[in-house]
Amino acid sequence: MLLTASNFTATSVNRVFAGSNIGLNSTSPEKTQVLPRTVILDPSTLLKLKQDFNEGNNTMSGLGLHALVLQASSLLNKKATSVVNKSELPPSGDIHDFLSLAPYRWPDPTKKDGLPYIGRDGKTNPEIYSIPDKGNMDDMIHSVTVLAAAYYLTGNSQYASKAEELLRNWFLNNSTKMNPNLTYAETVRGKSKIYSAGIMAGRNLTDVVDAIGLIQRSSAWSNEDQVGIVSWFSQYLDWLLKSNSGKEEALKINNHGTYYYVQVSAIALFLNKTNITRNIIKASIEPPSSSTFVAPEKSIAAKILPNGLQPFELQRTRSLDYSMFNLLGLFKLANIGQNAGIDIWNYKTDRVPLLQKALDFLLPYIIKKHSWPYSQVTQDRLLNRYLATDLLCQAIIHYPNRIGPYLDAYKIVSRNSTFLKIDNLSPICPNT
Repeated sequence: MLLTASNFTATSVNRVFAGSNIGLNSTSPEKTQVLPRTVILDPSTLLKLKQDFNEGNNTMSGLGLHALVLQASSLLNKKATSVVNKSELPPSGDIHDFLSLAPYRWPDPTKKDGLPYIGRDGKTNPEIYSIPDKGNMDDMIHSVTVLAAAYYLTGNSQYASKAEELLRNWFLNNSTKMNPNLTYAETVRGKSKIYSAGIMAGRNLTDVVDAIGLIQRSSAWSNEDQVGIVSWFSQYLDWLLKSNSGKEEALKINNHGTYYYVQVSAIALFLNKTNITRNIIKASIEPPSSSTFVAPEKSIAAKILPNGLQPFELQRTRSLDYSMFNLLGLFKLANIGQNAGIDIWNYKTDRVPLLQKALDFLLPYIIKKHSWPYSQVTQDRLLNRYLATDLLCQAIIHYPNRIGPYLDAYKIVSRNSTFLKIDNLSPICPNT
């Protein structure tokens, strides 16, 4: 899986609040004080943000909700994309199947044709960009997330209509829709094997279900849309649970397993299959069994050592990035658990919650107080900033006993930041 800042649902905008009256005092009949039905984002926090926004609270300069609305406005003329925009067919011959290349695979220099490609962990082969499905899907998710958030804040149906258009083109229209599987994600040139790691390409699909929760009550989102999207995600969840790729990914104890269960639990909760979600969340806070790298282990205690180290991320050449990335996935799982009524945030094996302990282990390396003692062959500063600000913002909310150090660290890593992140929709972090 390619780990870069561009893979995250983050909005790069200038934090200049030109148009500070955008969306204020709207008389749209679509405005409502009903909690949105989201599965990862906190509904109560979203409602508080909406109230602050529409009351003209301009103190949240760190988050830039007005900038978010400006960004959404810039997307209103965006052209919809889909999986049919590619020129290379997947092995199935069906253009509706998602296709992407494994990012860390390169031509074998010892072979005349370079086949089969070989691995170079942490080094991205730019050939991956020749197939647009992954970039188009991430871009669609990013756009839909921004538009849905802007609609929720303002009640302006233009944003919901545009989000609906992009979603319909990607998931619902017969001529353009993606088949509900990732069978041919992260394929390797010269090999016919199907790789389960391709499921990671869909990890941002959880943002789609939250976006739908934000526009679901708008006039732009029809019952036909809802039925169609529920059908798509039902089929995709079935593929995650029953395909060989899904079964294989479910056994991995590193970040691949983490994000697999984030997808499954979030989508199941969206589909009201709460038993699936609750079983995953409950298993994550049970005592660990004896585990290896590939084992049916969901317990967080198997992924985080008592000192906070995440041992299964240390095998990577960019182990700091992947330690932060895996912890962010566990934070997402905790958010899903919170919305399902199960507390992962405060799960502990001794006095300190395990998720907090993992963050505290990383903290001196996040703020560059110490040098990371494990492998980190390249440094992606934007990625580090994205991961760090997200982790710290959520820690400020959930671990008030350490709010001082987390707030100080947040100020350090978010300094001079020029990007806006939807995940950090919080009434706390913006006031830093």
